[in-house]
Amino acid sequence: MKTPLVVSALLALVTASAADIKVTPNEAVDVAQDGKVVARFMMAHDVSTPAKRLETYKPFLHVFDASGALRLTKGPGFSFPHHRGIMLGFMKITVDGKTYDRWHMVKGDQVVTAIHPTTDGFVAAIDWQGESATAKPILTEERIFTFTKPAAPFYVGIEMKSTLKPDHGEAKIDGDPEHAGAQFRPSEKIDATKTTYVYPGKDVLIHKVRDLTWVAEVFTVEGKTFTALLLNHPSNPKDTAFSAYRDYGRFGAFPKGVATPETPFKLRYQWLIAEGDVRDAAALQQAYNAFAGVNEPTPVVTVMLAEQPKPKAPAKK
Repeated sequence: MKTPLVVSALLALVTASAADIKVTPNEAVDVAQDGKVVARFMMAHDVSTPAKRLETYKPFLHVFDASGALRLTKGPGFSFPHHRGIMLGFMKITVDGKTYDRWHMVKGDQVVTAIHPTTDGFVAAIDWQGESATAKPILTEERIFTFTKPAAPFYVGIEMKSTLKPDHGEAKIDGDPEHAGAQFRPSEKIDATKTTYVYPGKDVLIHKVRDLTWVAEVFTVEGKTFTALLLNHPSNPKDTAFSAYRDYGRFGAFPKGVATPETPFKLRYQWLIAEGDVRDAAALQQAYNAFAGVNEPTPVVTVMLAEQPKPKAPAKK
């Protein structure tokens, strides 16, 4: 059974200088630049079979190259099937004394209930289910995507603003850097031996550092190299950890906090995507300065090849 979706009274196709937005109800939102689809928000929700539910239990954003021909992000299936494109989730959400996993989507889904196109993106209303589809959601979310054409070398900017709140009491939003937060997951066709991360600062210990202003990832998909830059807005919760070291490329920010109806949990991030290997500290810092409205100097950077899996011990004879 597919969940019905409400599309706002605005035209389903909105043309702007930054992007063309096309909504296919109950399926996807396509975002095009110069006639090429550069992003696609996957929002189908189908629980008619267990397999369909696994494919559609959370919305996420696919990213494509500038030509629109190459998908850069992962969808359902393969290793870590819950990793999908640009996604948001938390493994530990505690409401009324009960804890829910809305990262692996254990016994509950994230369901898009309405889409409102804007001149440069769209707004998605999303229910975070509790114990059942018929119960009140543990959280309701407004997720706003805005698409821009940033300065070179980047070809698309993707800003996401999220507002999460319960309908009563408080919700403790938690998890860990591996299983929570706003994350970017490259394609299953990534060359895991080449994934490289760039951090602002000298000798950054990524497992220990908090509140980085930005993190960049250089990754290779089907023989082509790309750079994804994550910008962490200064309004985001403090003490944010980062997972940015996996060879398969899933990286992002892990904030945590408490939401109430009066004081929602608010997040704001931007991803900039470039074709090629971009590790120019000045370009990365300038992008952050423009997003955050600051004028910080270019930092020394730490460049780290992704952590590689430890070799398996030989089997005992």
